[in-house]
Amino acid sequence: MYDPQIFERGQTHLVINQNIAYRRVLVIQGTPFNRPTMSAYQSISVAKNDDDTEGPDNWGVENANANGDGAIPPSSLLRPDDSKAASCLPPLHLDASTGPRWNSETDLLAGLAEHYEGEIEANGGGGVGGGGSLGGWGKAIRAIHAFRMSYYDMDDELRTMSKIGIKYVRVPVSWCWTEYDPTWLIYTNDATGELTYTTDDDVKEKFACEDPFYDGVYWPAIPRGLFTRFLRACAKYGIGATIDLHTYPGGTSIGTFSGVWPLYSRFWTHGDVPATDDGSMPDVGRTLLKDFIAWMESLETSDPMAFKGIRALSPMNEPAHLAGLYDGAKPILTNKKTFLPPLPPDMASGYLSELNDGLDTHRNLTRVPDGNHLRVMMWLRDAIDAFRQSSLPRLGKELHVNVHESLFDSDAAPNYYAQMQVFGAWWRASTTPLERSKWAVLDMHHYHAWGGECRGSVEGPPTGEYACSDDEAKARVFKKCADWPFAFRGAMESECEKGMRLASAEFSAATHHSVRHACNDVSTLRLMLETQVNMSKAADVELFFWSYKMPYGGAFRNAWSLKHLMYLLGVLPRPDEELFHCGDHIPPAGEPKDGSI
Repeated sequence: MYDPQIFERGQTHLVINQNIAYRRVLVIQGTPFNRPTMSAYQSISVAKNDDDTEGPDNWGVENANANGDGAIPPSSLLRPDDSKAASCLPPLHLDASTGPRWNSETDLLAGLAEHYEGEIEANGGGGVGGGGSLGGWGKAIRAIHAFRMSYYDMDDELRTMSKIGIKYVRVPVSWCWTEYDPTWLIYTNDATGELTYTTDDDVKEKFACEDPFYDGVYWPAIPRGLFTRFLRACAKYGIGATIDLHTYPGGTSIGTFSGVWPLYSRFWTHGDVPATDDGSMPDVGRTLLKDFIAWMESLETSDPMAFKGIRALSPMNEPAHLAGLYDGAKPILTNKKTFLPPLPPDMASGYLSELNDGLDTHRNLTRVPDGNHLRVMMWLRDAIDAFRQSSLPRLGKELHVNVHESLFDSDAAPNYYAQMQVFGAWWRASTTPLERSKWAVLDMHHYHAWGGECRGSVEGPPTGEYACSDDEAKARVFKKCADWPFAFRGAMESECEKGMRLASAEFSAATHHSVRHACNDVSTLRLMLETQVNMSKAADVELFFWSYKMPYGGAFRNAWSLKHLMYLLGVLPRPDEELFHCGDHIPPAGEPKDGSI
């Protein structure tokens, strides 16, 4: 029997990502809310790759029209069906007959609304609104809410997590929230006793948020009541939740995980530039973060049990991920300046002086270089300060600041270790030693699946550095690559001090990002999990497994669903299995097309 106490023994606490989102190319899992945005739905989706395996292995579409000025309607963008990452959202959306394929939460919401509007029109269009039917947007929100409510059993699953030693969970959410409960989209009129159906205009106002940087693009809202119920359940089972603000208006990164894909990322160009550079527009991003911090603070008195369930806040996920890697070539028709513009020269010079102050007498320390990355660093600096000025640090809550090395271009930081050192230099200037020992945690995600020198595959080189069956080569690669937590800590402590708190809030047991090539034998999966957990424990780097469950992830489940991996290792009695199979739905005679009863 596999020892479930590896979580206690090998890592002070093995934390998990329980959201619903895409990680680069790959489907992930989650809680029912997670950014109600795409994050919260991808996990439930099944994507078909070119090889017809489940779980998206492509990520994006060519977008030649997305760099212009002004709001761009979704219809103007290239969105071929075969580029869509996800194919369903159970239980109401199961295949092409119940809705479209989709790439992100905004893409999903718009596609579902369009699908249902088409069905309504085909049936004569009567009765929409108060007269006897929800409109397309109401039905779309209902489908998303049905997924959230059916996907995750808070009481049972949190109890199970607690029993196997999980102490913390990381929950990706979006910026869009609502005080309303979608359960009451259809309600009984007290005066007449008749059913009343929420109109589409009211649905958009109460259950969605229009993106300020894209006209007509709506995000599905997370019901606060649902989320606080989850936090109370966490507290009940002694689990602390890190709330990860995974997505922002306009999208902070390129790809399905941005929340607006295949629309182009606009958070930095249309949001931060006019707010930061000349103050010509309100600062949407910083205001949203401050408002969220204020809401967290309010829970101390309004809902103490929910407040108890909160461990930490993560202000942004992988900020400007991939900004340093693209130069206008296909498939991402953009460049560094159009995705992440540099700060104005005077502002950049002043910020560099702040970051590198006093280093003339400490020549062994790294200087933060000039570059487009300064815009992200300044935003995160302000996020840290907003948290610092709140009551949350003295109330025992933490701030987990996530950074990603793909932010840098090669001129700023030529290799991975140099990138970590620059982040260390920035962290040194942005936080104090006391804060770094108490509530400020620096987080860098790390996956062997995307590490060229660390990947393993069923067929071996050149697809992977080792073949899954080659124990000698596997042991050699594992020995080299498992040292990453020590390299991370070494780079950070060379710039700061010993004892600072570090985390890697996303890791998995996958040996390769392509499920066709990845090792799926239990012995390799066990070695991947145990090696990373034990080495991170030794280096004192906290880990979060991505993710807890992904029942519609097909072959990806072995290495990316902790629940399924624990089943394979003999810890849990049941697999992470789907209730429905996306793509095989055959409507019975008389079934309403919108999935209603």
